[in-house]
Amino acid sequence: MKASEPGWVRRLGGYLLRHRRHLVIALSAAALGAACQVATPLVARTIVDDVIVSGTAPLLPWLLLLIALAVLGFGFAYLRRYRGGRIGLDVQNDLRNDMHDRLQGMDAATLATMPTGQLVARANSDTGLVQGLLNFVPMVGGNVLMMALSLIVMFILSPLLAIISLAIVPALIAISYRLRSRLFPASWDGQQKEGELAGIVDEDIAGVRVVKAFGQERRELRRLTDAASRLYGSQMRAVRIQARYQPLLEAVPVLGQVGILALGGWLALNGSISLGTFLAFSTYIAKLMAPSRQLAGMLTIAQQARAGVERIFQLLDLQPTVVDAPDAIELDERPGAISFDHVTFAYPGGAPVLDDFSLTIRPGEKVALVGASGSGKSTAGRLLTRFYDPDAGAVTIGGRDARGVQLASLRHRVGMAFEDAFLFSESVRDNIAYGAPDATDEQIEQAARAARAHEFITALPHGYDTVVGERGLSLSGGQRQRVALARAILRDPAILVLDDATSAVDARTEQTIHDALRSVMQDRTVLLIAHRHSTLHLADRIVVLEGGRIVAEGSHDELIDASPTYRALFGDGEVPDEAPDEPVRSPSSGSPSATAVRIVVPASSAVASAPPATHAVQAPSLGMGLGGSSGGGGLRGSLAPTPQLLAQVEKLPPIVDHADLDLAHESLRRSDFSLGALLREFRRPLLFALVFVVLDALAGLLGPAIVKTGIDEGVVTGTAHVLFAASALYLVIALGDMITGMAESFISGRVAQRIMLSLRVRVFAQLQRLSLDYYEREMAGRIMTRMTTDIDQFESLLQNGLLGALVAGVTFVGVAVALVVVDAPLGLAVLSIIIPLALATVWFRRRASRLYDLARERIAVVNAAFQESLAGVRESQAFTHEHETMRTFHGHGAAYLRSRVAAQRLVAIYFPFVQFLSAIADVIVLGLGASLIAHGQLTAGALIAFLLYIDMFFSPIQQLSQVFDAWQQTRVSVARIAELMRLDTLTPDADHPRPVDALAGDIHLDDVHFAYPTEAVSSRLRGPRDVKRLAEAAPVARPTEALGGVELGIRPGETVALVGETGAGKSTVMKLIARFYDPDRGAVRADGADLRTLDLAGYRARLGYVPQESFLFTGTIGENIAYGRPDATADDVARAARAVGAEAMITALPDGYATAISERGTSLSTGQRQLIALARAELVDPAILLLDEATSNLDLASETRVTEAMHRLARDRTTVIIAHRLQTAMGADRILMLSHGRVVEHGTHDELLAADGAYAAMWRAFELTSSTAG
Repeated sequence: MKASEPGWVRRLGGYLLRHRRHLVIALSAAALGAACQVATPLVARTIVDDVIVSGTAPLLPWLLLLIALAVLGFGFAYLRRYRGGRIGLDVQNDLRNDMHDRLQGMDAATLATMPTGQLVARANSDTGLVQGLLNFVPMVGGNVLMMALSLIVMFILSPLLAIISLAIVPALIAISYRLRSRLFPASWDGQQKEGELAGIVDEDIAGVRVVKAFGQERRELRRLTDAASRLYGSQMRAVRIQARYQPLLEAVPVLGQVGILALGGWLALNGSISLGTFLAFSTYIAKLMAPSRQLAGMLTIAQQARAGVERIFQLLDLQPTVVDAPDAIELDERPGAISFDHVTFAYPGGAPVLDDFSLTIRPGEKVALVGASGSGKSTAGRLLTRFYDPDAGAVTIGGRDARGVQLASLRHRVGMAFEDAFLFSESVRDNIAYGAPDATDEQIEQAARAARAHEFITALPHGYDTVVGERGLSLSGGQRQRVALARAILRDPAILVLDDATSAVDARTEQTIHDALRSVMQDRTVLLIAHRHSTLHLADRIVVLEGGRIVAEGSHDELIDASPTYRALFGDGEVPDEAPDEPVRSPSSGSPSATAVRIVVPASSAVASAPPATHAVQAPSLGMGLGGSSGGGGLRGSLAPTPQLLAQVEKLPPIVDHADLDLAHESLRRSDFSLGALLREFRRPLLFALVFVVLDALAGLLGPAIVKTGIDEGVVTGTAHVLFAASALYLVIALGDMITGMAESFISGRVAQRIMLSLRVRVFAQLQRLSLDYYEREMAGRIMTRMTTDIDQFESLLQNGLLGALVAGVTFVGVAVALVVVDAPLGLAVLSIIIPLALATVWFRRRASRLYDLARERIAVVNAAFQESLAGVRESQAFTHEHETMRTFHGHGAAYLRSRVAAQRLVAIYFPFVQFLSAIADVIVLGLGASLIAHGQLTAGALIAFLLYIDMFFSPIQQLSQVFDAWQQTRVSVARIAELMRLDTLTPDADHPRPVDALAGDIHLDDVHFAYPTEAVSSRLRGPRDVKRLAEAAPVARPTEALGGVELGIRPGETVALVGETGAGKSTVMKLIARFYDPDRGAVRADGADLRTLDLAGYRARLGYVPQESFLFTGTIGENIAYGRPDATADDVARAARAVGAEAMITALPDGYATAISERGTSLSTGQRQLIALARAELVDPAILLLDEATSNLDLASETRVTEAMHRLARDRTTVIIAHRLQTAMGADRILMLSHGRVVEHGTHDELLAADGAYAAMWRAFELTSSTAG
């Protein structure tokens, strides 16, 4: 951060001023409350000196004054706590909203550097730290004022004695500064590592199908365990720093108390001060002890919060690079021609994707862009909608540079249907109306009919009101694409961009969609990004791209004759080895004729001589989630720490703590999870820590007793040596307590971090155990909440609260015993206060529990909404939905805020009431004590000890007030984690699973019936039910069967293609073969064995799986190819890439196999990702190969290469292919035609054509769309 920029405190102050009314009331109440606290010892001094000792004043008026101060103190404390707590919650909400809103407006290039998991962790953890810090501010402010006022009063009462008291202030400041300078960089480093761990969790949730298909759950568990162990080491370094300085900070006021006893006692012995003044000084010093503990705690929180605040402000300081120009104008309703004028563009860290690209599209013209994977087709569409701006040249619309047009009006005129369709976890109706919220039901249905989605939508359980689940994954790929297409059509745009928007639908459905699109496309300018031959018939003109430049354009027939590159894409599929001999023309200027063929040679390259992908970076698929740049910088690249901070981290002592973790033990299933059971496992270190807790409490209890002895046996009797002996003993105990505190802080911190390490590993191990249904049912944000917010809450309680609460509890009990021992009648009278305290506690707990439950549920909703809005930011921007997304998210945040404010109100009533009871106890002691002293039944020393003990009696309750909030939230977190740990997988291992050493690949589905489980309905045979949700849900019918009595057999080495309309059950068959699910009835068998009897990990290790939407992990290309076999050599990796035709593409990248891949692989094009996914499947040498439309997003040339490679791979393997492109199915040994969950036809391609059934009809539709291209 630059020196001229405001610091984090000042900027955070700006947020505080948004709520200045709460701030003024809280600080005023804190100041007035401090004045009441300072006045109380003065009243007690008067009672001792003027009422008890000299008998010159009446008792009752002073007691009434004490009661009045207690009432005022209660009122001020309520205002301070409620208003102060409200400030923290409001600012937390403001910061989270601002983070969310900033990300909604961020450009695609910047978003690509931000891992989603890191951002969700920041929105959770960092804002939570800020809220905790601000919750302390009014309290600490009041305590600082109380300390200042106390020192002033002390100077008035006795300057000499006040100097002793004042000496503790610089000591506190010096120690605090040292603690702060060391703890901040240590806390920052820990938060960085916590963010890295959250990123692993987020990536595993997104890539769960790949993890499970390759049987890599143990590997992912080890990866997370390594990250959690690094986090443990970093946090233990912070624990060591805290253990060194915090007990020293807490010891300073106690040493001040020792000085007061020695010097004050000596002054009282010599008559320089009265006994009441000694009492006042002792009380003031005692009152400094609790604030010093709070100050130490606040310094810890402040350093953690500072790290969080600076990260938040670094995010908020990021400025989008794609913004409205100051003089931007609104685009016309019907804009003119689109022109790409010498456009050059490269993604960060990569070579140019578009290189001097020039193209003009006339109003109403339909132009198709074709080219190999990585040629720049999708990038052109991204530039048109200003997801990116060109590095050179310009994109113009109607003659106006797109950069001079208002973003909202530009994107409102352009409707986009992306290849990787992203849907939100809302109803189908809401998803279609996403870009047109005011659309009527008739308009929504009309758009759905145009996209040929109406029929399948009405067949869903609740029709258009059916909630599709996160990312729309409850629908098939083709169904998602049709809903996304309807969403684009409903916008009624002047310009329509279709990025291979029907790649996941079957030929028959595609034909009907194209028939409908012809009418939709009338009078619109359309840009088609085409991989499939069938799409081309919609175009007036076809433009061929290679290496980011146009190499040819014209009609289909013209290009087949004139362009070798086009022939490689859509002709015979053979890529020529040499460039054509004849010279070619340079591009002509102006708007070319739609019928005139144009051939262009890229500079310094031969036509079609380059490999299909020659660039490092292609259009990131933002709908897949926020990715990273090819450089792999991630969040740390865009939210860089300052050099000063990095220097401070470097100066920290090295990490010396490394956990000895038994992964086999930690990953065992624990369905009986509870906080008590977890703590019992660590009872030995906890008991060891408890020993120091008890010693700490006993040391505190001895203080008033020593003071009593010093006064009664030293001051009153005039025996100086007894006074100084008592003072020396007190000093020894104080120093011993400081050493004990260091040991307690270190041991408790270590056991807390060790428990956290175990908890992280155990929860993640359970997530790895659960079957796919959990991930398809639960939103990723809710799953992340279990691994972040809920576990973080444990840490807050264990490290900062639990043992502190034990100290408080031991002190509470010890003081109660001491009160009765010193004087039984007076002690019992004081302890009568426990009755109203107990009644208030029962009332508070009952009400607070409900509110904390509600708050925890609502924060899960907030986290899920935050994560989904990040994943869908592309759609939000494309459909100018940002403000509506922000409004919805703010609504979720406001609901959470209301529940927390209601809980804060209860806290603000209960704990000031405890403080009020403490003041009433003082009144009882002074009132009854005066009478007992007058009758010779109580000594003056005992009375002072009583008053000091009362402060110790209620001070723990005040300390428990800080723990209670964490305890309530932890209790809810425990319940959520316990609920997760109780879940059973729907694909459990058998009691005695059969090992799978080898498979021949013989697959049989015997009368298989299967319906996907839902939240409200779940078969007892397949797993547990969520009882709470079942109780809340309305009764619904049993879900429709996805498969209804499927019988099929696949011989070893046979290649079988599954075809059928979207939703026919193709993907379900593959999921059952992969054992993502088990059938409800019937069986799936491999080599004659029911899959349920086989070792699941061993079976999946024999599978090769390529999903329709390829998922890659953060790392290098080589590491991703070797994912299923981490021990593979570099030669093995290269051989697998060569086998599927990916080697040329990989070696063309700057770093080859060492090229870093961003989050979810979004730094590569879709086709590039699929080639790597194919290589990943080939490397494991699978017995069974599962290809879920693995070539759906490849151009024909790449598909030809990959298809040939797949045929070679399938020669000795059982292969199951889901085929939307029927040319993919042609080469199969057998084709199975599915419809409505049943196999209706099977045979070879020729046999099925001869049968003239459903397959033949689909083939005719495919031929029709292919033959009419051009």
